[in-house]
Amino acid sequence: MLISTDSPYLGWPGKRRLSVWNQLALTFYWFPNNVLWTGLLIIVMPAKVLQLVGSGAATSHLSILQLVGDFMAVLAAPIFGAVSDHWRSRMGRRRPLMIIGLIGNVFFFLMMGFASSFGTFLIGFIGVQLFNNVAGSAYSGLIPDLVPPEQRGTASGFMGLFDNAAVLVGAGLATLLAAMGYWYAAAALLVLGVAVTVLFVREPAAMERTPFRLGEFFRAFLIGGPEYRDFWWVFITRFLVMMGLYVLEYFLSYYLQFVLHIRNPSQDILLILAVLTVTALLAAVIGGSISDRIKKRKILVSAAGVLMGACSLLFVFLNSLTGIFVAAALFGIGYGAYKSTDLALVVDTLPGKTAAKDMGIWGLSTTLPQSLSASLGLAMAALVIPSFGASAGYRLMFGVTFVLFILGSILVWKVRKA
Repeated sequence: MLISTDSPYLGWPGKRRLSVWNQLALTFYWFPNNVLWTGLLIIVMPAKVLQLVGSGAATSHLSILQLVGDFMAVLAAPIFGAVSDHWRSRMGRRRPLMIIGLIGNVFFFLMMGFASSFGTFLIGFIGVQLFNNVAGSAYSGLIPDLVPPEQRGTASGFMGLFDNAAVLVGAGLATLLAAMGYWYAAAALLVLGVAVTVLFVREPAAMERTPFRLGEFFRAFLIGGPEYRDFWWVFITRFLVMMGLYVLEYFLSYYLQFVLHIRNPSQDILLILAVLTVTALLAAVIGGSISDRIKKRKILVSAAGVLMGACSLLFVFLNSLTGIFVAAALFGIGYGAYKSTDLALVVDTLPGKTAAKDMGIWGLSTTLPQSLSASLGLAMAALVIPSFGASAGYRLMFGVTFVLFILGSILVWKVRKA
């Protein structure tokens, strides 16, 4: 069964309710995409950089890699989101760009796998960031295009479900598959994700074609005014929460090595993520449904952020792997609840019909924190670690995440329309 072809765009009346199959087909792409990013960012990239440049330069080079790649993502997401809003074809306006993005993504992703120098690895990562955002910015427009307001929490819950399952699968592939196995498996899953979207998700009937004017295209990025007030508050709160999350993700491997002195942390990271994923999956499924029922998304987002902040603070004081597992289980509850409600909250605040462009700009609340977390890593490598040691540096870094999570949890209450 295909998703209805006559569901209207965001802001149009009469969107049809989606069945469970519709929801699964619509949100499935989130799974392979996050399998790729989880394995890459948490396990494969730190290990590959360590192999290419050595332990003395690993932190700084990993941070540089993230900064350059994230700069590409910052440019690509809103621009290709807007291109998607204007695209017209028999396949619709979202799926053609997903296919284009897939081809480039797979090519540069495999280039990273075969790379024997840091320069080649960097070029591959830039290409992955570019083409992954070509596909992702177009895909992000499908959710507001197709999901009626009363099902946005459920859709966000399904995406949270796939997101959390991807954490475990991505880490498992990166840990258990040798040589190029992870790279081939993640690329194959990404192809499957785009295929499911192209074959089983039908877009709404195309809106009337309007002349393309370059000036209007770029002016559309200057979004402001009272209708975007709540959108920007959601942007800020997500920015803070995601920055805290990326600091934890990027430097967890080095935290285990330099603070807990675990020589080969890959197996332990997999177990930590397994514990986190189990609790996050339960919270994601329940949280999305609850947010649709009680219509109080801010409460769930805020409570989830506070819980993640409290758990991240534990990293500052913990000295045992057992304590890390306990913190991961509690963190998973907050993470799952947050991911199951966060998307619904931002879609609630979208004011117009340029959904992919607005969602592309909203996506910067994910990519910009990546850059700043990388900058934090550079600062630690240059200022704190040489003077006070790696252990103090990484504990301080994780203490910063506590502040970020709490700020994001407080500022979400500035959102009125939710």
